[in-house]
Amino acid sequence: MRLLLIYILLMTISAIPISRTTVLKGKAVKIIDGDTFDLLVGTTLHRIRLAGIDAPEKKQDFSNASKQLLAQLCNGQLLTVVVTDVDRNKRKIAELYDAQKKWINKELVLQGMAWHFKQYSSNRELANAELLARKKEWDCGL
Repeated sequence: MRLLLIYILLMTISAIPISRTTVLKGKAVKIIDGDTFDLLVGTTLHRIRLAGIDAPEKKQDFSNASKQLLAQLCNGQLLTVVVTDVDRNKRKIAELYDAQKKWINKELVLQGMAWHFKQYSSNRELANAELLARKKEWDCGL
């Protein structure tokens, strides 16, 4: 009987999923560019790279506009950062949510200030957001 209970306990424990994600809550204190910023959690600074998107680099067109939009979307709020990976530069790759739970990664794409980074992401929501942004641009005659 004891052996059966141990077996059931072990099977139950092995069925519990182990999450590989980390959730951080803090404030953006420095916007690096349209897809990278520094998050302050307590006294610890974390460099965050937004997952699944790519924004213009500093010398590319619209880089300042993209950076400003990210700053505006983060503006003094308590942010939720869901870290899914760490890159070779030790930046945390993450999904970013504002205080109202709006997905900032997707919002940057919807507003035409970032692209779906297809090389590293197969996320359908981001792909659809890019299609919508491109359609909106086309409909405006840009």
